[in-house]
Amino acid sequence: MNQATLIESLECAVIVINRECLLELVNISAETLFCQSRRNMLGRSLSDFIDNSVLDKCITECFENNSQFTVREVSLVVMGRESLVDVTLSSTSATNSIATGADGVISETIAQPFILIELNVINRISRFMKEKHQLERQQAFRLMMRGLAHEIKNPLGGIRGAAQLLDREIDDPSQKELTDILIKEADRLTRLVDRVMGSREQLKPQYVNIHEVLEHVVHLVSVRGEQPISVERFYDPALPEIRVDKEQLIQAVLNIVGNGIEAQDGQTKVKLGFITHFERFVTLNQVVHRQAIRIKIWDNGPGVLNDLRDNLFDPLVTGRPEGTGLGLSITQEIVQRHQGVVKLEDYHGKTCFSIYLPYINGDESTSA
Repeated sequence: MNQATLIESLECAVIVINRECLLELVNISAETLFCQSRRNMLGRSLSDFIDNSVLDKCITECFENNSQFTVREVSLVVMGRESLVDVTLSSTSATNSIATGADGVISETIAQPFILIELNVINRISRFMKEKHQLERQQAFRLMMRGLAHEIKNPLGGIRGAAQLLDREIDDPSQKELTDILIKEADRLTRLVDRVMGSREQLKPQYVNIHEVLEHVVHLVSVRGEQPISVERFYDPALPEIRVDKEQLIQAVLNIVGNGIEAQDGQTKVKLGFITHFERFVTLNQVVHRQAIRIKIWDNGPGVLNDLRDNLFDPLVTGRPEGTGLGLSITQEIVQRHQGVVKLEDYHGKTCFSIYLPYINGDESTSA
């Protein structure tokens, strides 16, 4: 097998550039990565395909000192889509014979420097590690918050009991007003602590039509709300029933919808949207599921601040001054108990949360 055939057979994209950073060689994987034929790529500058200042410095160092570098997680934008690649640069050279004498002896030889660039796409690995890190962090947060909530709840019960005893001993109405405040605030904090601790009830799964859950939530918010609500529905009528705890799933969807409504406070009309469809071979919580139901819930609010995106599902993280930061955390926990996951995604510039629920019929999942 010659070198050209070997390079063509590699899964990683390979590019060779000369001293002027012009492309001298590309393999089939590089054509696929950049969505262009080698005819359009050869002879062009590397900067036409990769714009990265750290990479530029490494290339200069390679040419000057015959060095080798690896640059992690370089962002490439191809056809409007972003990819992450690990880039390895190695200096090499090719020897050219310039002249040959009458006796057949080479009179001059020049070694031309080149750099061999290998690009390994790591989109899936990067996404997997990010989701794993988020899952571990959220679980650690929940354990910490539950421990803290348990420690708070005990003295709250004592405060409420003491306030009740004082209330029985006091005849002055103005003093009773103070004990009423103590009791009400203790009850309010107890409810908050209960939300932090989360539901510990066993799941009560039953086969449910997911569209019935969504329509029930729409009915609840329509009755409660003061603003008119417009709901766009794009339901897949072919979706099978899924085995879930109906009440808990209603709570999970209600938390997302409630946030969407609050985000549109002050608007003349609240706009929401539901989209449902079936997906195959989806990785959820580090497990590959053959089939999953995806529920998109979007709203017409101002969106989520960039600073909150990575920590949005952590307890007590909120973008609203009056918010508790528990709704999305509870939603994520409910969905994860169903082996699913909730993700913040983009949908035509709108705030959109997607709920992924695995459709498990027997042994339908494998480890990722």
